[in-house]
Amino acid sequence: MDMLSDLPLLRTDSYAKIFLYNTHETVACVPRHTIRMRDEVQPDKLRRAVERALLRFPHMMIGTEPTDTAFRYRANVLPPVVLPFDGIEHRYTIGTKDTNGYLFLVGYHGKTITMEYQHSISDGRGFEEFIRCVLFQYLLLCGYPVENDGTVRGMDTRFSPDESADGYRQLADQEFSPAGIWRKPAASHAWELTDQGDAPEVVTEVTFPFAQLHDYGKSIGVSPLSIVAPLLMRAFDQKFGEPDKPVIAQIPVDLRPLLTTQTTRYFICFIDLPYLPEYRALPLDEVFRRTKAFLTSQMEREQLLYRAKAASDRCVELHEADMPLADKMQASQKVTRDFVLEDSFLVTNVGRFKMPASCMPYIEDYGAVLPCAVQPFAMLVSSFGDRMKLSVAQRDHDMQVVDQLVAGLREIGIETRTNSYPFVVTQYNGLACGY
Repeated sequence: MDMLSDLPLLRTDSYAKIFLYNTHETVACVPRHTIRMRDEVQPDKLRRAVERALLRFPHMMIGTEPTDTAFRYRANVLPPVVLPFDGIEHRYTIGTKDTNGYLFLVGYHGKTITMEYQHSISDGRGFEEFIRCVLFQYLLLCGYPVENDGTVRGMDTRFSPDESADGYRQLADQEFSPAGIWRKPAASHAWELTDQGDAPEVVTEVTFPFAQLHDYGKSIGVSPLSIVAPLLMRAFDQKFGEPDKPVIAQIPVDLRPLLTTQTTRYFICFIDLPYLPEYRALPLDEVFRRTKAFLTSQMEREQLLYRAKAASDRCVELHEADMPLADKMQASQKVTRDFVLEDSFLVTNVGRFKMPASCMPYIEDYGAVLPCAVQPFAMLVSSFGDRMKLSVAQRDHDMQVVDQLVAGLREIGIETRTNSYPFVVTQYNGLACGY
């Protein structure tokens, strides 16, 4: 048992401990968020903003270190750093001397601020709380006339230990039924693009007016996710599909709307969303309606909490198992790989990135990327201002899948803009930590 887990500032959640035992090659454990500012980034002010934000988010002041049988969190009293970050030449390892041991990274390049995190300390929604605080403090230090309208957990609010709570503990003494959960068959998969190790990826950003997608979805009674997910699945099916197998997207679901919590830690479960072989003969609007109906059937509270508890229990069991660290890493990576590769790829939605209205003139763009790791593709959906962005990471340079995704959007009247670039994943390996 990790006795430090009961100290509020060192507490993290049950489920995401599994990420401590994986690496950037085996699972997407270092997501990237990028914010393009109106003006050139000032590194000294950015570093001071991070220092201020850590006073408000003291539970982010942690590192990790290996023991004989496990990885454990430790308090980190070193000063935070900000790093030159162009995404290609400057490659770092998170949690090491590169970041002064911190499990997050803040970088700058021209007008762009980059923020990354080791997934064990947070999910995308939780980390965005920290991002907002850093950005707001940075804009204050730059002398811009910004005011907090309550959007930011700023210095005018107090840290509560509940913000680092292990939300899954609410489920510990409860039992949930798996009734109604879809029993999925084997999925189509691009096996030739699987397990590419440390090879670079390619990211394509597909940006379009959110109102166009919203209006189209409303006209046929479906949600935006019920449109963008099957469009990517259809594109994948056209290139990699197998005659009798569905394409299955793994989709994380935020549990905060179900359970009252302030936590900024990792607090999600996963559902499986299929593009079935019979969908190939259907018009798109019918595919979207069936996708919406399926999502509704799999988003019942009981089902989601069953999935969450089962996964967190398994991760805690592995974390607390009495076995040599090398064996535990091997076992954890096998559990994660087997889970991830049951599906074709992952689609995640971090929602709308919000800042106070007074800050908006100084922020031009926002986006996030989930690396592929062992999977061939991963799509992250985000929105900022009046635009939505689909960031598609992939393991090869053949753009057929993303081109078909864009064609599908245009087929339903969505005007898109695309931008592709090489993506070099920030490294993580717990055995290199402990600085």
